Amino acid sequence: MVKRRATGNTREQTPRTARRKSWLRKLETDTDVQTSYFFMLNCLLHSRVQTGIESNSEFHDEDVNVYLAHLLNSHIDPKYLVRTSELVALDDSELYGIIADAGSDRQRYEVYRANADYLLMSIAVFDVFDQRHCHHRSTFHIPKTVYIARAAAYYGLASSYAVKIGRGTTPISETLAKISKGIESYVRILMYMRGQYLNFIRRYSDGELFHLERSIEDIKRDEVIEERRNEFLDVYHAWMNTHQEGLRERLCESARLLREVDPTFEFEPPRDPATT
Repeated sequence: MVKRRATGNTREQTPRTARRKSWLRKLETDTDVQTSYFFMLNCLLHSRVQTGIESNSEFHDEDVNVYLAHLLNSHIDPKYLVRTSELVALDDSELYGIIADAGSDRQRYEVYRANADYLLMSIAVFDVFDQRHCHHRSTFHIPKTVYIARAAAYYGLASSYAVKIGRGTTPISETLAKISKGIESYVRILMYMRGQYLNFIRRYSDGELFHLERSIEDIKRDEVIEERRNEFLDVYHAWMNTHQEGLRERLCESARLLREVDPTFEFEPPRDPATT
């Protein structure tokens, strides 16, 4: 994907030097990067070299590179943000409430992992906790080190639940445990990547954040409308085929629920065939 520098030494002669130089080449994003995922992965690897925290320098963590690249790439998809937003809590008390309501270890794993990912991206990439915003709760006005420690704890808990779900150590449990252990290094790498490759220097204004949140709300609303419309159509077709009184009541209720999210929807309840 990336052009290598010419060197007179072979990999066998100077393997460590060759590996270092292989990542100190210029990243040509216009021609070499074919997908957003590989772009994220290349930027991440370059950032590791530039910050002096190379892969496998402390322990084997190439799997962490893959995980972080996927996590960065997933934030391009608004549907991912909407889906995970339902699991993210704004403070510990709210998180414990979500965990208490979780019905299985898998749900607890998903909640802790989503909150850990949210904190890591908020700290290192989007710089959420370094500037006050009028619509943020007072719980956000806490030193960044507190959130780093909290992210490490959540990754550790997610790893523990992954072990329970898999009835033993699994690749994802090991990866999450590594992120928990090396959280400060990964925050440093992502912060460097943010400024050097992603150009996330200019902060969004409160107005821009407001419109971004509205866009996410619109996406979620459209998904609810589609779900309720499909439910209405299923009940309608079933009622047309059988004319059961119970289905007629469900049809009217489905129409009411659809109208709540889509005021433009119009529907006149069908007459009971027995009364006509």
